Amino acid sequence: MGKPIKMNKVLIILDKFDWSYDTIAKGIVKHNTCAMLSFDIVSIKDDFDYIEKNHMHYDLVFAMGWTLVISKKKKEDFRDLLPFLDRGKLITGIHSHRSWDGYLSLPETGPPPPAALLNQFSRLKQINIISRRLYRIFKDAGLQNIALTQNGVDTDLFTPMRPINTNRKSPLILGFSGSTTLQKHDRLKGYSEFILPLNEIPNVEVRALGGRGEQQVKREAMPKLYNQIDLYVCASTSEGYSQSVLEASSCGRGLISTKVGGCEDLIIENINGYFIKRDLLDIKKRIIKLEANRPLVKQLGENNREIVLTKYSWNIRVKEWLKFIESNLPG
Repeated sequence: MGKPIKMNKVLIILDKFDWSYDTIAKGIVKHNTCAMLSFDIVSIKDDFDYIEKNHMHYDLVFAMGWTLVISKKKKEDFRDLLPFLDRGKLITGIHSHRSWDGYLSLPETGPPPPAALLNQFSRLKQINIISRRLYRIFKDAGLQNIALTQNGVDTDLFTPMRPINTNRKSPLILGFSGSTTLQKHDRLKGYSEFILPLNEIPNVEVRALGGRGEQQVKREAMPKLYNQIDLYVCASTSEGYSQSVLEASSCGRGLISTKVGGCEDLIIENINGYFIKRDLLDIKKRIIKLEANRPLVKQLGENNREIVLTKYSWNIRVKEWLKFIESNLPG
């Protein structure tokens, strides 16, 4: 008889359930193709005692985002969180610019990572990074223990349900997903400054698709909301790889976006979307052209769905994430 196959146990740590890290973790677990890997997903908010008492029983601990294991309270003061975790079998991820850049990154520019943070990262086993831009920034800064693992999307859940309207007797419906009440979030996402004023364009309507707190919509309800729009708008100062952008794209909606994070990876201009400047006049000019050419809007959406199916479905993207995880297992 041959040796029994050893099951490798991986503990995935989140900040909280039903948010961004949870979506990614569930995508990995649902589409796991490795019979030798088993996962448990826990949150610091709900399962801290379990993490503290049981982490040593796992072959690998994956803290989904680095701020779960490294403090960032002061600009140059980065300290260990969850210090009981064995740093020799701890992996983590970089999912955004805002977690380390002091909110200074813009579509065309941004500061380098702080040296003190790079020093902390170099002590960890490995770090995954979810967009090409973020990967380049940290590679150029000299960080070696990094891997590119772009986000995926559940293309079975986020699927086209309603064809995009090509009749100009109805308004062109633009969508945005995020908080419209938090001042800092609003400024970073550009909702009040660059998206809401698009309502002023004749025959154009803006819809906010869920948000945070009391406005938060359960993930299972989001596909229906994305299918109510014709075009998704991202006017952010920076993004890692926006889940909302991927979800709207998977629902067959075209995309216009500032040159940020994963949008640079996803958009092929004039095929599935367009890049815009963070300038209201520039954005309005693009929307006016698209409102007048509804067949093009429809084609953008269909192309976007096809690109997501062939490149960003979790069935495809999970391979990079599993490779990242497996490469860090003992032995």
